[in-house]
Amino acid sequence: MHKIVDSVYDIIAFSNGIIYTQKSVLENGSVKVNFYGYDIKRMQNTPVTKSVYLLNKFGPEYTKIAEQLGDYVSCDADVMPSKHSIVVYDSGETGIFSPEGEMVWTSDLMYQGCEICGVAVDGRDFWSVVPQRNCVVSYSVSHKKFSMRIGSPESTTFQHPVSISKYDNDLFICCPESRKVRKINLNDYSVSDFRIFDEPVYKYLRSCGKEIVVLESGVYVI
Repeated sequence: MHKIVDSVYDIIAFSNGIIYTQKSVLENGSVKVNFYGYDIKRMQNTPVTKSVYLLNKFGPEYTKIAEQLGDYVSCDADVMPSKHSIVVYDSGETGIFSPEGEMVWTSDLMYQGCEICGVAVDGRDFWSVVPQRNCVVSYSVSHKKFSMRIGSPESTTFQHPVSISKYDNDLFICCPESRKVRKINLNDYSVSDFRIFDEPVYKYLRSCGKEIVVLESGVYVI
């Protein structure tokens, strides 16, 4: 594995690799967010602007969406086939924005009294994790309700999952307590170990044909 950086606040994929953010506290106490890019093919840092970060996170109407959110860094986001953008915070606060960048729906989504976090679009629905219930849930956007659950508080299938991503027809769930990335095959909903590490893993993503993971010690290209 090749280490990119020690720590990040947010990380997303883009055409040449990844974009990540870091926070710094200024002398007056305010917080500044810095944006960085990493070119995976060249294996080197590359200049990146806030606009490029927002475009790749929220889609073409990123300016409108970011203005409405205020805090556009500490949320997870994905874009539906309909071009609607879905934003989910770790508090369970969820918003859906139209292709024109207008908020069309918002709610604090809780599953069995616990916050959801993360978002991975799956057609007209999306998947999230529920850390306190050791499970992964599917939310139906059209019916505005949870439609499926995999895992349970009594099960060790997912131990305090913290993030989710989708590639092809598979979901990838990061479970730092077990130090695993677990995979759900959406054809038959079978669950298997995908990656096992020697330290906690917090996020899994892909870009330019490479796998990227956020571990406790930093960000790595596998």
